[in-house]
Amino acid sequence: MNNHELLDRALAGLGNMRDPSVPNGFMEGVWARAGQFEAKASGRARFALFAAMAFVGLGAGIGSTAAPASAETASFRLVDGADLSPAALLHVEP
Repeated sequence: MNNHELLDRALAGLGNMRDPSVPNGFMEGVWARAGQFEAKASGRARFALFAAMAFVGLGAGIGSTAAPASAETASFRLVDGADLSPAALLHVEP
């Protein structure tokens, strides 16, 4: 038996098979399952965002509570005050 005879027998066997059919409601089930996957992924993303925000918020809160709360004079020249006021820049007496 050569390859042509084997191929002819295989094709004849395939020719006698009935066409495959998709059951009713199959695509609706596929899209429903895809929706479930998307909902789970969206929930995980929201949880990750919440966890990151909580981590940053708690870290900022813990880091800022150790700082002393006292008023100090500004030592930086740009923040210091009257040198950059509009009156000083225009050489106008207040």
